[in-house]
Amino acid sequence: MRLEADPDALAFGTSVRELFDDAASPEALRTAWDSADGRIPGLWARLAGVGVLGAMVPEEYGGLGLDLRSVVPVLVESGRAAVPEPLVEAVVAASVLGAAGGPAANEWLPALADGRAVIGVGIGPDTLVSAAPWADALLLTHPGDGVHLVPIDAVTLDEQASVDRGVRLARVGWAPSPETRLGIDPDAAFNLAVVAVAAQLTGLAAAMLDLAVRHALTREQFGVVIGSFQAVKHQLADVYVGNAFATPVVARAAWSVAVAAPEADRDASHAKIAASQAALAAARTALQVHAAIGYTYEHDLHMWMKRTWNLTSRWGDLAWHRARVAAAVLTPDDAPSTNTEN
Repeated sequence: MRLEADPDALAFGTSVRELFDDAASPEALRTAWDSADGRIPGLWARLAGVGVLGAMVPEEYGGLGLDLRSVVPVLVESGRAAVPEPLVEAVVAASVLGAAGGPAANEWLPALADGRAVIGVGIGPDTLVSAAPWADALLLTHPGDGVHLVPIDAVTLDEQASVDRGVRLARVGWAPSPETRLGIDPDAAFNLAVVAVAAQLTGLAAAMLDLAVRHALTREQFGVVIGSFQAVKHQLADVYVGNAFATPVVARAAWSVAVAAPEADRDASHAKIAASQAALAAARTALQVHAAIGYTYEHDLHMWMKRTWNLTSRWGDLAWHRARVAAAVLTPDDAPSTNTEN
């Protein structure tokens, strides 16, 4: 098992980071938050152009045919930039439809790879479906009936407001049918989504630490920068250490999910726990370092904090994943099932 991405995956992440630096600046992100659509114009097409949307689409459908291990660096960078685009949903849809094959794969995978389609995802313990208002189709689960691919015109949407205005959520009304059933294990799809979100959370933690360090090196009190205060140094160091510990946990989980290891449920939940704790600590510390200005809507920090609060509470919150890990370790047969959604 490798806990570090291979050089090609790291290079992929670096190229995507450069794209985000150019197209997804804090100013562009703020404009997206204040817009009706909530997305950055042209970014989805650019992500398709560099292969991000087709990264996990099988080659026969026009994708790169990679697995989750190779996509983790890209997901980390998407968290670092707090991009509003539904990348986790694209990764999950590519994996699920690639495994399902058949007419659904023929219809949707090429469109997903080249950016013509968005597929929302409602898999897991949450009652909200991610990216539903943007979607052309939805991946949904029904108790005891697996994963379904449902066209958007076959559902009803009740959009829900979020503190994170870079996402779009909805409650979905729908009816399962034999025609929409894909025959895919919902737990496997859920685990992939959880690890993808955990990767984004480590990127968010890194970005908030960077914001806090930069502020600490410029903000002065008593004639010196606050970064020279030992109490501030310790808090920032704790954030760095927490995220450094979370990173290999996410890498291990990505390996487990990619190879369908028996421990995949446990490892995915462990990754969500470790990454959530790291990102929440980064948000809290960054806010304390910035003090009153960090609370304001005019400061960029709030966008990263709100994305953190959104992602740590969705796709199973900390309590849910802790219970899942405990059940897997102590009584594996009693681990929580994700096949209770929608």
